[in-house]
Amino acid sequence: MVYHVVVDDPLSPAQAPDQPVWLSGAILTFLNKVVFPTLWITVLAWVVIWAFVTYGRISIRSGFGFIALFVVVGTVFMMWMAVRLQLVGYCGRELIVANYRREARIPFEQVAAVESVWWYRSRLVRIRFHRATPFGDCVYYLPKWGPLRGLFSKPEEELRRVLARSPML
Repeated sequence: MVYHVVVDDPLSPAQAPDQPVWLSGAILTFLNKVVFPTLWITVLAWVVIWAFVTYGRISIRSGFGFIALFVVVGTVFMMWMAVRLQLVGYCGRELIVANYRREARIPFEQVAAVESVWWYRSRLVRIRFHRATPFGDCVYYLPKWGPLRGLFSKPEEELRRVLARSPML
């Protein structure tokens, strides 16, 4: 799915009430959730297969154990991040959280916190919920133009403003 919605004011009357506003960068999310992990696992698998076919066994020379550990830890972190990374938007008083197989609409009242992630400040946003959702109690999203926009602004503030200005029913 490709989403193209450009809205300057999140509560603009020009926005159709049933039209979602996506906060996530669709291309950036797809690359980080699908493309990069797939490429990494493919390259890693080919290196292991090549080493096994060439040498008949898999072994790590002394002194290179740190590199192997670094690759394993990096792979685990990348897979954890790919699972937690979601597409995020809103429609009316509901937060829309989606991946490429399912979508959940979560009432704004369930949002406990919207915060920047300390280890990827201004480029990755974490949303914590009061209760578990179909995507867990915490999700991450990459804002549109995150790498460039994060240099000059705080992308998490956009969702905070929407939550604060949203009229209570």
